[in-house]
Amino acid sequence: MMKHGQVFLVYLAAFFLQPFLQNLIPFFGGNVNLILCLTVMLVFVHEEPGQGIFFGCLFSLLWDLLYGLYAGPSAVAMVICGTAVYLLKYFTHIENFLNGALFMAGGTLLFYSAYWCVYAAIGTTYSYGYAMSTMLPQIVCNVIVGLGVYFVLIENVKKQRRDRYYR
Repeated sequence: MMKHGQVFLVYLAAFFLQPFLQNLIPFFGGNVNLILCLTVMLVFVHEEPGQGIFFGCLFSLLWDLLYGLYAGPSAVAMVICGTAVYLLKYFTHIENFLNGALFMAGGTLLFYSAYWCVYAAIGTTYSYGYAMSTMLPQIVCNVIVGLGVYFVLIENVKKQRRDRYYR
């Protein structure tokens, strides 16, 4: 389990790195959501989802306040996505990277679907098909970044497991 300060600093770095990625690497940076990748992988890999969901919601709300049209839609979508990952991860084996890729792709699709639902409830006029028309590059980019985060986090989990069970 990572300490709260470490997780906060990682989310803070992702929050500040996101706008720079959008300007430096136009295709890749515009399609990756670092906060979503961190949240899905933290909830998927670690036993306690509280850190991932809390900091994901907090930094999504901060993102909405600074860059969004409305305050709160991405925070609500992040809570829905983090809760769904937490509920479904116990039906899979977390040390299989293909499961991590599937959870990242499904988490991305769920996040943006919930995001659209919140906006639809507010009263926006664009359709679900239009909102999901750019999903394929976002899913691909999020899976690439999410697997990078997964491989860093899973090594820590494997080390803790060896320490715990083989004394």
